This record gives sequence, structure tokens and C-alpha cells, in this order.
Amino acid sequence: MSLSVHPDTLQARTLPSAAAAGVTAGAATGQGIRSRLFTKYVALFVAVVTVALLANGLFEVFFYYREHKASLIRVQHEQAEAAAAKIGQFVKEIEGQLGWTTQLPWSGGSIEQHRFDALRLLRQVPGITELAQVDSTGKERLRVSRLAMDAIDSGIDLSSDAKFTEAVAHKVYYGPIYFRRESEPYMTLALAGARKDAGVSIAEVNLKLIWDVVSQIKVGERGVAYVVGPEGRLIAHPDISFVLRNTDMSGLAQVRAAQAGGGVMPDALQEATNIQGQKVLTASAPIAPLGWTMFVELPVEEAYASLYASLQRLAIVLSAASIFAVLAGIFLARRMVGPIQALRSGAERIGAGDFSQRISTKTGDELEGLADQFNEMGARLQESYADLENKVERRTAELSESLQQQTATADVLKVISRSAFDLQVVLNTLVGSAARLCDAEEGTIFRPNDGVFYLAASCGLDAEQENKLRTFASVPERGSVVGRTLLDGKTVHVPDVQADPEYAPSSARRRAHVRTMLGVPLLREGTPIGVFVLTRHDVRPFSAKQIELATTFADQALIAIENVRLFEEVQERTRELSQSLDDLRAAQDRLIQTEKLASLGQLTAGIAHEIKNPLNFINNFSAVSTELIDELKEALQSAALDGKTKEEVDELTGMLRSNLEKVVQHGKRADSIVRNMLLHSREGSGEHRAVDINAVVEESLNLAYHGARAERPAFNVTLQRELDPAAGMVDIYPQEITRVFLNLISNGFYATAKRKESAADAFEPILRAATKNLGERVEIRIRDNGTGIPPEVKEKMFNPFFTTKPAGEGTGLGLSMSHDIVVKQHGGTIDVNTEPGVFTEFIITLPRMMAASGTTGDGT
Repeated sequence: MSLSVHPDTLQARTLPSAAAAGVTAGAATGQGIRSRLFTKYVALFVAVVTVALLANGLFEVFFYYREHKASLIRVQHEQAEAAAAKIGQFVKEIEGQLGWTTQLPWSGGSIEQHRFDALRLLRQVPGITELAQVDSTGKERLRVSRLAMDAIDSGIDLSSDAKFTEAVAHKVYYGPIYFRRESEPYMTLALAGARKDAGVSIAEVNLKLIWDVVSQIKVGERGVAYVVGPEGRLIAHPDISFVLRNTDMSGLAQVRAAQAGGGVMPDALQEATNIQGQKVLTASAPIAPLGWTMFVELPVEEAYASLYASLQRLAIVLSAASIFAVLAGIFLARRMVGPIQALRSGAERIGAGDFSQRISTKTGDELEGLADQFNEMGARLQESYADLENKVERRTAELSESLQQQTATADVLKVISRSAFDLQVVLNTLVGSAARLCDAEEGTIFRPNDGVFYLAASCGLDAEQENKLRTFASVPERGSVVGRTLLDGKTVHVPDVQADPEYAPSSARRRAHVRTMLGVPLLREGTPIGVFVLTRHDVRPFSAKQIELATTFADQALIAIENVRLFEEVQERTRELSQSLDDLRAAQDRLIQTEKLASLGQLTAGIAHEIKNPLNFINNFSAVSTELIDELKEALQSAALDGKTKEEVDELTGMLRSNLEKVVQHGKRADSIVRNMLLHSREGSGEHRAVDINAVVEESLNLAYHGARAERPAFNVTLQRELDPAAGMVDIYPQEITRVFLNLISNGFYATAKRKESAADAFEPILRAATKNLGERVEIRIRDNGTGIPPEVKEKMFNPFFTTKPAGEGTGLGLSMSHDIVVKQHGGTIDVNTEPGVFTEFIITLPRMMAASGTTGDGT
């Protein structure tokens, strides 16, 4: 392998300062880069070897750990089962020896024989400390003990003791573990004889001797086996001191788990902590039928000793392999870093502008090919550097032009956003920016009006030409650029209009200095709604980029036009919706008022009917009482009374008569109020319809006049009619409006009659009714020349039950009812013009058409 870096003197073209600076920088940083690359390769080789060995070793250790642990647990479980079997056999042997004492039945002379058998049993079975024999009735006949005096025929009654009853019932009884003197574990073993009269033998067994069995069980070098009773107390352990201290093992997790599982411990607690606090592998097995549990434990350190040895061997192998990998990495890195360093140094010089730099690497592999590619790249860069500056200058000019266009576009968009609905400002800004950026002398926009197109915005036109174009109507024709653009519906570019055979503009638009023209249509859904035109005074065709820019400005103009159109449509629609909402609210108010009036009418009718009967009684009895007073006065005149008494009687009867007359007077007023309330509550026609308002007014005048003449034949009034023929049809509740007109006309008759009573004979009562068409509304005026209305009365005249008429002549409901019918039911207005002593004029306005969702219920 050979390396060299040399300049190519035949093609040397360098950047003077850049090359030197690049070489200096490469020399300064080369060592740092080389050392990092060297370290990287060494670390890579070491990592590859280490990871491979470590992964292999960890997999082997993991599987070996699992297999070894399973094997240990299996062996321990087998040891626990074998040990449990030995303990069970130990107890069974004692049970068999005890069985010989239950063969002999009890009789008068057999006590000595039983005692002999018991003593022999104590000598043969060291585990039995005390033996008691009970006859079939439960009486203790014999007790032999190693620790106390023997007792014969003690007569102790054990018939209800569990060791007697359970033994009789099940032939054998294993008592609970108890500790004598809180140290030695004992168990009661009771055995019943095969014959009924043989009784029961009860032995107290010292379980301390089980130590011989558990101490012979070998579990590794430091493992132990021990027995735990049902309550968790330690029964047998190789260390007898634990047993003698009555150790409670129930606090260990493995003991609790094994007792809960019937003597079998779950796999989750194969590793636990023993009574000394050491980590152990443990297994258990039940000792049937005693309810005891045999545990076998092996310290974790001993159990995993072979595993730890494997880990040590793995560490040694891994260390040796790492050393080997480091040496191999150093060797291979040295072979690779040298050529790479040469390539890097040469590349730095080429990057610094020394395109004459050439790299020579003789390695016969990919590095040599890479060096050749660097040399080829340097040659190409040296060739392209000559025209690089020209390309940069051209690109800079293009970028500058693009920046100007973007700036102008941004300015136009800013104007559009600020004057979104001032279309003229936006169009003027657009046409001016487009003419300036596209290097055009003139720019115009044409928009339609009544099927033809007129100038809408311009830039660069003189005043005379602009005035001509604003009044000239352009139509789609091939002779003009505007017309041709409208016909084709696409961009039209005419490089020289004087050389174009189709160009033949009207004399009103002809200008000799126009040569190049560009027309862009403003299309909405494929239909032209305007034309964007740019003009040059000399032959200079527009470039593709300028045409695209003009199209962009045309699109912006179209957007501005559409925004204004949509805004106007939205405004118009908003006004329509607002009007519809107002109509709907008015109709809703009328519907609610009609419902209220209907409910109020029903309530008023009920109250009026209830009042009318007692009111009739009051009026009738008041009239009868007046007549009775007259009869009383006649009767008293024939009586012999002194003068003073007669005066008192006349005075009292006069006062009584006066009071009754007032009662009658006010009763009549109340009766009139009730009649008007019934009239007020009466249901209307239940529908509204279109009627001739003039006919309704005429009918009301006739009804009111004839009614007044029927009531007062001497009454007379001059009726004047000014009915507008254009008043026409009005959508109303006819019966309700007739009731209003009758009420107002009757009030007018009353006012004129009152004035005539107080005026001279020259006064002529006049009542005038007039109608007038107000377009969507109709006005009705009812004017009389009566007494007029004082200001204080005018403020209250529409209040319910307010009246200025004498008792019996008014109820105060007529004007209130009229106001509700006109305003609340029909949505109209009712006003009053009056001058006391001169005239009163009621002005009613009614909508010609009630709302579409107007009231459909009953009238007032």
C-alpha cells in the first residue's frame, strides 16, 4: 500500500488564500480526527467480540440457571417426600406397638396383665412417656408413666374427652402438638381395640425423638430438614435447641404458603428466607395423616455455587477475548486510517478551492476507487469554476427580480386586506402593480354593465383616453384584444397588433403608438366577468413569466370582485333575515297576546257570570225596597204620631230612599260593567281574512248611528266620509276591528251629545271617518267635534276600568279592549289627537298583511 498527495501542475488553478487556509486547517485538525476514527474502529472490534461472547455466555448461564434450579427443587421435593415418609413410618411404628395393648379385654383379674404389657411397651418404645388405659365406659383403669407414679383404677372419667371419643369413633386419634414445660413437643396418640370391651389405650408420645430421623436427612452440605405442626410450631429440627425453645415458624412465608396449600408449597416461593434470615431454596411435603409438614432447605449460596463458577469462567474468557479484540482492532484500524487520512487531507484542500489537488492511494480496494472519484471530482470542479461566477450573477439578478415581485404582491395583498370592500382602490392598486412589474406602459381592467364592458380601472392613460374608454362600450369581437379575450375565454397575447390580421379596433379606441398587448380574462365558473389588459408602446412581447405574473394579478382582481359581490349578497341576505326575524317575533307576540286574551276572556266570562246573579238580586231588591219605603210613608201618614216623631220618620225614610237610589244607580253601573265584561270575553270569529277596510268602516258607521238613534231618538249627528279608494283589502279579524270602530264611533257620538247639551243651538255635531293607503299599512281616522279629552285623562284613557262617564254610562273597558285588539292582536298602532272642548281624533294604523305565522286562535 502506497499513499501520496500531490498537486497537478498542468491543471493548477487555486484560490490563493482559501487553499492555504484549508491545508492549515486540515493539518491542525487531522490528528484529532485520526485519533477519533482510530478509537472508533478499535472500540467497534472490541464491542463486536465482547457482545458476541457476552450474549453467548449469558444465554448459557440463563438456561443453565433455570435447569439447575429446577433440578435442585426436584431433588429437594423428593427429599422432602422421603423424609415425610420416614416421619410417617416412625409414627406408624409407635401406633403398631400401641396396638398390642388393646388386644386384652378388661376383667377383674386382668389388671396386672395390662400393667405388665404397659411397662413392656415403655421399655420397647422410648418415644412413649406415659400410657393410660381406659375401659369401654371411659373410666381410666391404668396409667403408667416415666415421669410420675403409676395409678391403678383411678376412676378418672374420660368418656367425654376427645382422645376417647375420637378413638372410639375412628379407631385412632392423633392429638394436637403441645409442649411440656414449654420446651419438649408432645403428641397424644389414642388407639381403640378391635373388640368393644377392649377399651382405649392413650399414649403421650415425646416428639423430640423425631430429631433422630430429621438429623439423618442430608441436604447438601449446609441444608436442613425440619417438621412443622399445624399451628406453625417447630416439631423437629437438626438443631434441637430450636425445638426446645418452642419456636414459632408461622412467620415464614414458605410455612404459611405450604399450610394454605395442604402441605405443598407453590413454585413462586421456591426461594425464601429461613428462620436465621438466610436466602434458601426450599421444598415441602405433607406428613399424612398427622397434618404436619416436612420442609427441606438448601442455602442459595450453596445451591448456585456451580453457577457462580460458570460466571467466573465466563468473565475470564470475556476478558481474554476483549484483549484479543483490542489488538485486532488496533491492527485493522492502522490499515484503514492511513488511506482515509490521505483522502481527508486531499478533500480538505479541494474543498478549500485548490482544484488542482490530486490524491494517489495504492491500496487495491475501495479506498483507491474513492481516491480516483475525488480526483475526477476535482477535475470537474476545476472545469465548472470558470463560469460559476457568471451563473451566480445571473441567479442573483433572477432572485432580485423575484424579490421585487413578491414584495409588490405582498403590497397588493395588504391593500386588499385593508380595503376589502372598497373595490375601486383594490383594482387601481392591482392594475398599477401589474403594469410596473410586467414593464408595461398601460394597464386597464374592463368590467360588464348591462351586457357590455366598460373601463373599471386604469394606469398610464392620459385623461382624454381614459374618458373615451370609460364611455365606450366594448363587446365581444375579434377586432380588439378585449373582445377576443371575452370570446376565447383565455389569455390572448398579441406581440404586434399592427402585424395582426384580425386586429381592427374602433376609431374611438385607436392609438397609433400601441404595439404589444396582453389580455387576461377574469373567469367565474368559466364565464368572463372582466378583462385584465397590459399594453406596450413598442414591439416587446411579454415573457412567459410576465404572462404568469399578469395572470396572478388577474386572479387577485377576480378574488377582490368576488369578495365584494359575496359581501353584498351576505348583507342583503342578512337584511332579509333580519326583516323575517322581526316579522316572526311580531307574529309570535300577537299569537301570545291572543292566547292571553283568550284565557283572560274565559276568566272574565266566568267571573261576570258569577257576579251577574247576585247583582240582579241587589238591583231587584233595591227597587222593591224603594217601593216599600213609599208604601211605608203612606202607611205612617195615617198613623197618630206627634210632630217631632213624624219629622224623624220622614227624615229617616228620605235618607233610606236616597241610599237605595244610590244602590240602584251603582248597581246599574255594575250591571253595565258585567255586560261589557261578557262582551269583552266573547269569542271572536276564530280566523283572520282579507276584507275591504272601507266597507268595514262604512258598516261600523251605519251600525253605530242607527244604534244611537234607537237609544235616543232625538239624537242627530252629521257623518262625513273620506274613504280612500286605494285603501283596498286588509288582512284582519273583521269582527274584532268592527268592535273597535263601533266603540270609538260611539264615544264620538257621546262626546258630541255632551257638548251639544252645554252649547248653544248653533252647535252642529259632526263625526268624520277617513281611510288612507300607506303602502304596506292602512290608516283609519275617526274624528269628532265633541268635548275633547283633558291631558290628565288622556294619559289613563287606555287603562282597564278607567272612565270619566257618570255611573251607569261607562265601564272603562271599551278603549282598553280596542287598544289590545289593534296593538297586541293585529300589530298596529292607535294614537289620539285632542283639544279639550274642540275635537278628539283617533288614528289607527293596521298592517296590510299580518305575519305568515300570525295568530290563528280565537279573537279577543
